[in-house]
Amino acid sequence: MLTLLMPSRIKIVEPFTRVKSFDDDPTPDGIELLLQAVNSLDNPGLMIAGQLRVELFEHIAGSADQKGRRLEHWDIELATAAQQRRYWNHLTQMYEFRLGIDRTVMPQADKYVLLVTYNSPLGEHQTDECVVAYRSGPGARRSAASRTP
Repeated sequence: MLTLLMPSRIKIVEPFTRVKSFDDDPTPDGIELLLQAVNSLDNPGLMIAGQLRVELFEHIAGSADQKGRRLEHWDIELATAAQQRRYWNHLTQMYEFRLGIDRTVMPQADKYVLLVTYNSPLGEHQTDECVVAYRSGPGARRSAASRTP
């Protein structure tokens, strides 16, 4: 019965996951990641406990595995009440993460691959990935995520 309520998968929420400027200037300085956990009944909006590893990779076009060189990674703990309050949005029923990027190690590119791995306290591992598109230039502040095949 417990498996009915436990997360059966995690899902990067698109198009709300994006390259973003957190200080509202034209230069992006991070990734805004929205993440849902879904149970075996396809009910989203579950809170989870454990650890997340988020990795950002170069995008390789025309390849079966679109992930190139790893550019950044973040380890996020969801083990305490304070950590849950910090990342959980009650209104959207999703986790929201603002992940800072060191722009000196980031190549100027239109696309990146974002990979999220959830490690539960029970030793289960779940992953999701998507391509995050970013258009830079004058007046272009568009960013979107799309599912990888």
